[in-house]
Amino acid sequence: MALIPGDGAGPEVMAEARPLLDWARARGRHLEAIPMPYGAEHFLATGETLSEAAYADLRDGFDAILFGAVGDPRVPDGRHAEAILLRLRQGLELTINFRPCRPLPGTGPEGLHLEVFRENTEGAYCLQGSTEPGRAVDLAVHTEVAVGRLLEAAFVRAAHRGCTLTLAHKANVLKHGHGLWVRLFQELQAKHPEVSARAMHADALLCALVQDPGSFGVIAADNYLGDLISDLTAAFAGGMGTAPSLSWAPHRPFRCALLAEPVHGSAPDIAGKNLANPVGMILSTALLFRHLGWEAEAEAVETAVSGALADGAKTRDLGGTLGTSAMGRAIRDRLS
Repeated sequence: MALIPGDGAGPEVMAEARPLLDWARARGRHLEAIPMPYGAEHFLATGETLSEAAYADLRDGFDAILFGAVGDPRVPDGRHAEAILLRLRQGLELTINFRPCRPLPGTGPEGLHLEVFRENTEGAYCLQGSTEPGRAVDLAVHTEVAVGRLLEAAFVRAAHRGCTLTLAHKANVLKHGHGLWVRLFQELQAKHPEVSARAMHADALLCALVQDPGSFGVIAADNYLGDLISDLTAAFAGGMGTAPSLSWAPHRPFRCALLAEPVHGSAPDIAGKNLANPVGMILSTALLFRHLGWEAEAEAVETAVSGALADGAKTRDLGGTLGTSAMGRAIRDRLS
């Protein structure tokens, strides 16, 4: 497993997840964790973001990547972040970005269980477009292959959970790209009659999500809408600091087919101050464990997080007083 702590608060929250890897290894799981330097410090010192050799090493030499965060005000155009994180998502074909929302004790509506399946490689985040005098263009690209993979995974998950599946789209105005989404959704709907599925305009969906979040189970969306919707659902579980995510390539074109990372960014305003919430990073590690088939370890970590919060262990963003390292210890103490 490769570890990329990255920038800002990334190394701080990664430091609270690394002991979980040692704990899993002590329980008999075969795991080797190798830290990688890629991020702003490395870029500013060497001018290198993610070289072809480094990318190939990650692609072919590892099964998974545990990622912190990237983004640093010293690199104002964010080019190193694009060259690292987006390169990994797109190059490794990590089509599916899974962002669950299950409120932790004292953070949101009890019993809520939302999951966002966000397409992770295309859409408006394909970095294609142009700027010219008086005019700027951003392209959004959608392919049947990537959209089909994302939607199939969402249907399978909804069937497994026995919950509703909702497609977020704006095909009423984005007739080509989102029209493709609706068409493929309807085709898969016919193949999965066991799933209660519906397509909703994204603006109406957001309103309904705020008013009645319990009426949703799995939500599928393109890269842009999925990003927005999952940031909203994070608010039901305490905010960005608690939100985990896992990206994967269902067809596994390369050895490395998993990337776990917290939803939050690098938070440079609180970096180095022991203020960042490590819960999102720790729960992302649990998601990675589960996808590797380590169900007992994943459940133990999630139970430890819930137990710590139920006992009053909270960082400042959740109304508590604990710092990053103290919150990490409070969670790990419950694994003993």
